[in-house]
Amino acid sequence: MLSKLFTIAAIALTAVHAQTASTFAFTETYPTSGSKPTPKAEWVTEMNAGSIAAAPVLKESGSNGPKQTGSGDTYCDWTFTGCTRATDIVACPKGQWGITYDDGPTQFSSKLYDFLDTTKQKATLFMIGGQVVQYPELVKRAFDSGHELAIHTWSHSYLTTLSNEQIAAELKWTELAIKEVTGVSPRFFRPPYGDIDDRVRDIAKNLGFTPVIWNHDTDDWMLAESTSFKESWVDGNATQWANNAATSTVGGVSLEHDLYEKTVDAAIRILPILQKAYSVTTVGACSGQASYKEGSVPVKNATSSAVPSAASSAGISSGIAGPSSAGPNSSSAASSSGVIAAGSASQAALDSGAAGVAKPVFATLALVAVAASYLA
Repeated sequence: MLSKLFTIAAIALTAVHAQTASTFAFTETYPTSGSKPTPKAEWVTEMNAGSIAAAPVLKESGSNGPKQTGSGDTYCDWTFTGCTRATDIVACPKGQWGITYDDGPTQFSSKLYDFLDTTKQKATLFMIGGQVVQYPELVKRAFDSGHELAIHTWSHSYLTTLSNEQIAAELKWTELAIKEVTGVSPRFFRPPYGDIDDRVRDIAKNLGFTPVIWNHDTDDWMLAESTSFKESWVDGNATQWANNAATSTVGGVSLEHDLYEKTVDAAIRILPILQKAYSVTTVGACSGQASYKEGSVPVKNATSSAVPSAASSAGISSGIAGPSSAGPNSSSAASSSGVIAAGSASQAALDSGAAGVAKPVFATLALVAVAASYLA
């Protein structure tokens, strides 16, 4: 079912985008949008230059994601136990908030970018590779506006269910597409659904990438997934996080999306709430880490809207992103501080859903009909 949805999404997105084709000329021939790509030989060599944990390749359990084997957690699997390592960025230091948006760019991203421009707010944008190729002008606009561009893989697949070579391809093809447009190579990546273990971490590390999770889920994805989910609940989450700012021991990294019009509208509503309580900035700024492999970017592209505190550079090793016993299947203090708790990994970490590459395309009745006939 998931593979069929990805195929439909890729076909639909290509058909719709063809009506407003980009004028940007890519020199590379990229994989089909939504497909699980294969890596270049040099990427495999780079990946194998360091050690890689012997965690098994997990089987996908339909829409529920990977299926756990055994009861232990030898390889720090976030999906099953919420485990994180010291090298994972999960939160910002106290008083700071890393604002992030996943699954773009999409036809709704311009509205979000417009608002961020008016408020002079810089954000971290986790981009899907296929979307980068479809909307290079939006990628360039975001970069030129000073936003921090990051990787959200090529096909939005559960990484623990992929082979080592497939994981490398997911990260490197997306990196390459972003670099073609902007000239820079992102260091940060967010695993779709938060699905990461030590094998994925090691592969990413060998390739020069740093994982970013989150400690506050807005649940905004449910606005387009559930008819019973109320928009006010997203606002309620943000309001409660803001109210907790004074007493919280750490800051936040939130999970939001520019995938749907409703999620963009929610993002615009709640940003001022967070700005009143926190110094809202990018992930790189609050963690004290460089955004790109090339190092600093020109001043006009500076991504920090706040000066990192002295604690930011030590934050990741001081427990802010350390091992967690509160997994995605429990309601941790961080993820349940709002009106709606984070829930299970396959829900709270749904992070755009199975067909995240092109869900907005399904808004048209014609494409829904095509999807229905394909799945019949």
